[in-house]
Amino acid sequence: MRRGFTFVETMIATAIGAIVLTAVLSSFMAAQRMLHTAMAESELSLAMRELRDKILFKASPDISGSHYAGLLSGVSLNESDVRGYNSVEMSGHTVGTSLSSESTSSVRLLLWQVGNKKMLINERTPNKDAHVKWLWPGSLALAKWDDPESDVTAMSDILGFGSRNANGSNVYRLDFDICIAADVQRSDGSRIVRRERVSVPILGKLQPIKNANGKY
Repeated sequence: MRRGFTFVETMIATAIGAIVLTAVLSSFMAAQRMLHTAMAESELSLAMRELRDKILFKASPDISGSHYAGLLSGVSLNESDVRGYNSVEMSGHTVGTSLSSESTSSVRLLLWQVGNKKMLINERTPNKDAHVKWLWPGSLALAKWDDPESDVTAMSDILGFGSRNANGSNVYRLDFDICIAADVQRSDGSRIVRRERVSVPILGKLQPIKNANGKY
């Protein structure tokens, strides 16, 4: 009666075990990378939707019972700042605890840096330092639209506009080309990003309409 394995049998069993273990570990690592990618893409999707809705409808949080609007409700755009890609400044209204409680407010969106990341901030938010992350869902970095491996460096990396005249005057539409990057990377080392363009029509002005020849 045998009480053990021979050396050859032990080596064969060890080799088979190593092959199986390698396959299991490879599958586990691949599944883990897929899970990280899926979670990052889901987070980016939710963060982008939150940022888009806040830009359009709620550029500041509710503060002391006051409800602030977004750019879609703004008027009196500061066109010189937009043409210089410095900021987006507009006038608006604030509603209090009732619809009859209304006051005038303003929005001024510009880039802000926390650590090594850039984000958007509404400079006109009351006590803005306490609400600095309102337009920064998930604390995700803003990346360049055409070079997502790099972070944004200026407002011109995000902001664009449509104008009726060749010199850029009479702005009728704002375009935010937003690209946000997750904190994790793909297996090849590239960033996981999501891009969306948010277009904001400037109300109170004549909106251009193209004719059959494609001219305004």
